[in-house]
Amino acid sequence: MKKSVGYLLSPIGLIKIVGEDDSIVSVQFVTKKDEEELICPVVKEAILQLEEYFEGKRTNFELKLQLQGTEFQKRVWSKLIDVPFGSVISYRELAKKVGMPQGSRAVGNAVGKNPAVIIVPCHRVIKSDGTLGGFSAGIDKKKWLLEHERVIFRNSCVCFRK
Repeated sequence: MKKSVGYLLSPIGLIKIVGEDDSIVSVQFVTKKDEEELICPVVKEAILQLEEYFEGKRTNFELKLQLQGTEFQKRVWSKLIDVPFGSVISYRELAKKVGMPQGSRAVGNAVGKNPAVIIVPCHRVIKSDGTLGGFSAGIDKKKWLLEHERVIFRNSCVCFRK
């Protein structure tokens, strides 16, 4: 496997993108460049698509992903990809979609282990009461991403669009 690494300085921090062969395996916020950049075409494309997302020109990603996790985590992440730009879903709703209606906590754990933030939009998952819940990169980044996607906030709660 040929590993490739690239970085993007986004409006909310440095993002590290890792690819293997022709797939993206990781997209994470980092505090500094911790590896030498070696950019292959799939990482270059991911950087381009993320730049377009931050510029407001892209609402979905067209990248081949090869994410490492349990079968349950992969099921949760695949359902996350279906949550459209500008929308949110509760942990409870997501649990129902993966066939575990009582599994909100397990779904939350899987969401927290998402290896490809933004591309697999874990920032779009909120609590059933409309509050933000957690985010692996910090709640400030989650709020920024949702505001970027024009999700409406009132009194620290998300208002669901119809």
